[in-house]
Amino acid sequence: MRSRAQHLSPDERRQIAGHFRDVIERTGGSQVWVKEAPYASFPPPRADAAPEVLVVSAGFDTVLAAMQEEAKGEGLQLQAKISRGQRGRLIDIRLTRGRELAGRWRLREVARLRRAAIIIDDLGQDLDAASKLLALPYPLTYSVLPRLRHSVATAEEAHHRGCEVILHLPMEPDSSARAGQGEIRVQMGASEVRRIIDGDLASVPYAAGVNNHMGSRATTHRAIMAVVMKVLADRHLYFVDSRTTPASVALAVARRQGLPTFYRSVFLDDTETAPYTLGQLREFHRIIDEQGVALAIGHPYPSTLAALAKFLPELARDNIQLVPASQLLHLPEVAHLTPPGPTTP
Repeated sequence: MRSRAQHLSPDERRQIAGHFRDVIERTGGSQVWVKEAPYASFPPPRADAAPEVLVVSAGFDTVLAAMQEEAKGEGLQLQAKISRGQRGRLIDIRLTRGRELAGRWRLREVARLRRAAIIIDDLGQDLDAASKLLALPYPLTYSVLPRLRHSVATAEEAHHRGCEVILHLPMEPDSSARAGQGEIRVQMGASEVRRIIDGDLASVPYAAGVNNHMGSRATTHRAIMAVVMKVLADRHLYFVDSRTTPASVALAVARRQGLPTFYRSVFLDDTETAPYTLGQLREFHRIIDEQGVALAIGHPYPSTLAALAKFLPELARDNIQLVPASQLLHLPEVAHLTPPGPTTP
């Protein structure tokens, strides 16, 4: 007869699963992805459901050894069934305490992990549009324009839902048009730039980073970009170059300043139709396959929402991890990538 000491409650199983996930992610770092199905709650509701973990070959044995060590510390028995396929090893892991199943895991060896981030720009104008985007169960990054009627509420709601928020910083365009309230212009001095960015950030709480709104003139001026990046570095923020012009020097200046930084690979919705955006998402997928990482920017249009809802499930099925922009920018491989077109040293 099974003793009470051996019985594992659902809470204990969840705790064990959480400990193992922490060990896997801490040990593997950027070389692992604990997949969720799809972006559902973790751990799975049943002990016999095995979360899949993709592990880069270089970290595979280290992650397995860490799991074995964790099992000993938890007083669990770990049984590993190893099989080999054309693309690498697959290990089915059973964790038991006595005769009781404590959980399962499936480790899959891969040559590399592919990751993507999608930023949605121009938020803060319409709460309804933001709410519809937030209903999508995917880790999009929400870029909020400053000093608008709904800027604070949009940022707070996105943060409350566990989504990453960034400031969509207005910058001077080539034309006579203005980028909006809180705009950075090339003739500004350092103190004025600092004051404006501080005011913009005050209206977009929880901002983890910044990307430029417009800026086809400002982002080509090295001096003003150096001032902007110094302000962002002082506030421990990252920067994404929206690349509204191929002549932008913003990425190069941000890298020189030591900021976590990357660039936009694809605009999703220059044309506001779902078929066009789906085509851009396919191009996005191609770039991810080629480079291993990529970042797309879209807007809160109904056509973009419809295209994302249709396309995003394909990413997980194709073993492409969608992550917040901050996670993408901290990957070591992004530092070696440069956008196509003119480059500035």
